[in-house]
Amino acid sequence: MPGDEFGVYYQQELVQARVQKARSGLLRRLGSTLLSIGLIVAAWFGFPDAFAGMAPWLIGSTAAIGGVGAIYQLVLLLVARSDAAKVPGGLAVGLNREGVLVGTSWFPWGQVGALVVRPGRLGSSATLVATGRDNTSQRILLDYTDAKPAALDSAILALSGGRARVDLSRLDA
Repeated sequence: MPGDEFGVYYQQELVQARVQKARSGLLRRLGSTLLSIGLIVAAWFGFPDAFAGMAPWLIGSTAAIGGVGAIYQLVLLLVARSDAAKVPGGLAVGLNREGVLVGTSWFPWGQVGALVVRPGRLGSSATLVATGRDNTSQRILLDYTDAKPAALDSAILALSGGRARVDLSRLDA
């Protein structure tokens, strides 16, 4: 019957967009830091009397602040690349009246222990964690799929006949 199945698919373009955004952020941070240092050095040589005392401090503080920002942007890039390596493409979550397929693990509705969405940290994706009553678990990255967590919760509630819900409370914290 139509409406008795629901699929959530990975979207590779979202993964690549996140990696590209992180890479651009790192390059922008490095470029702006080098440009700022270059302008301070130019002002120091152009107006040595005015900048002689403070130029080394300006260069050092600009380099330090830019370096911290670059490290942060590098961490975001590494996290985005790590997430990209975990996204296989294809079906992420499959639902029907019998149960839910999360990643590669099948959970009949009677065996679903918990479905929890955990927020990402440091730019990583929110994660759906499905745990069975036998303590087996499977995780998928939700930010790279074609469904929002609330839509997934609605589909799970409908197709499970009210037997399962997605715990979205951690997204509010």
